[in-house]
Amino acid sequence: MNTITLRRGIELGMAMLLATTVAISSQMDQKLSRQQNADALRKYTWKSRTEIQKGGETRSVELTLMRYDIDGTLQKTILSSTPQKQLPTRGIRGLIAQRKKENFLETLDELGNLAKSYSELPPDVMQRFRASATITPEAEQKLIRIKGSNVLQSADSMTLWVDARTHKQRKAEIRTALEGKPVRIVSDFQDLPAGPTFMARSVVEYPGEELRVITENFDYERATR
Repeated sequence: MNTITLRRGIELGMAMLLATTVAISSQMDQKLSRQQNADALRKYTWKSRTEIQKGGETRSVELTLMRYDIDGTLQKTILSSTPQKQLPTRGIRGLIAQRKKENFLETLDELGNLAKSYSELPPDVMQRFRASATITPEAEQKLIRIKGSNVLQSADSMTLWVDARTHKQRKAEIRTALEGKPVRIVSDFQDLPAGPTFMARSVVEYPGEELRVITENFDYERATR
């Protein structure tokens, strides 16, 4: 697994961060809106760990320091990464290795684009989701579950769990498909002491390709400019 592949995995993780915060601010009146929450998180630095698994085995892990610059652009600094594996470059073996690499990178890109599509739902799609979603209290966990289907694809679904008291997001699950094969995205959220909510962990599963991408965000600290 090389640096380019890791970059794709990290980009997919960032897409997950966006995709799994979708829709909440449109479901109910939050004390902290999505945009306010995003603005608050820009004042922090944090660490992000991306792990790519293929066939049940860890192929690569990368740890990065994340921060926003003065222009609001997300900056990533590599702290550590799995050493690159040297692939064959000559003959038939080289061609096969290159083809596998290209297919794998393409799959990561497609997964990232799929996740991003759920983070950028058009207003009419969002309105339809709100109108058709079922809202179910989960008293034991003190949560409210919001579930809608046929969001962007036939038979897909998006389920959101929010705190019944604060209306802050606690979990999100998206079940969709890529090239006819199931894709499942599950993310968990936590709150920082100052109030903003952040995605603590997200797992993207693409069983048809035996692919799993895990993103974890932690060690949030107030940024010093």
